[in-house]
Amino acid sequence: MNTQLVNMLHLTWEPVGVFLGNTTAACEFTPSPNKRNCVLPLLMSASRGKIIGMDEAGCTCPGGAVGACFGDGYTRGNPNIHRLLSQGMGAHVPEGLPEKTKEMMREGERFFCDEEVGLRWKESTPFSDRAYPRIVFAPLHRWDEVGTPDLVYLFANPDQISALVTMLGFHNGKRINTLAPFGAACQSILYAAGQLDQEEPCAIMGLFDISQRRAALKDCLSLTLPYRLWENLHKDLDKSCLTTHSWREIEKRL
Repeated sequence: MNTQLVNMLHLTWEPVGVFLGNTTAACEFTPSPNKRNCVLPLLMSASRGKIIGMDEAGCTCPGGAVGACFGDGYTRGNPNIHRLLSQGMGAHVPEGLPEKTKEMMREGERFFCDEEVGLRWKESTPFSDRAYPRIVFAPLHRWDEVGTPDLVYLFANPDQISALVTMLGFHNGKRINTLAPFGAACQSILYAAGQLDQEEPCAIMGLFDISQRRAALKDCLSLTLPYRLWENLHKDLDKSCLTTHSWREIEKRL
């Protein structure tokens, strides 16, 4: 386990390995299918040290199912997501929900100007089924117990994100090595999974969903990247921007 990059970046939260389709890892927590489960707290729990496994049944949030690569969770669980994410359900909110939830559904998240635009976003979503039959999250110091992750999910502050975005171009000279698509807090996993087969993959920034930032860390965004990019970040660290006077000045506030 190589922790040099983690130490040089002064990451507060341990990197999380994302294992797609894993059936063998011994997991300490599996979310129940009988309650609403958000993927983000599971990632945060894994960053704190637990190995967590989740199948489609336990991924009861439709957007979470999409983000965790269990196919089109919207059609299965919330076919009106384009209304919720635009101007709301109005008078068509289901009965039996808590009043606060009903109010939110009534007025909508307002990420899109109308439901037609929201539907365009939904229909462009690159659904993936790479997680079947189970997705596993594990902290860096326990990857040896599971294997080599497909993806690495990082919680990082703006200074650390800046360094990582810079370092992703260290060996290739490309201007664009990082993408920042809109999606729910967990959906950078989906977009990063789509990079696995690319000849020159990109990392994915995330945690932009303001409805979920209430549950996320105040000063953090996420960066999710294929494992081979994570490995490349460790090359020539002694020549990287993390050895400069500029970074030493930033380190004083980390």
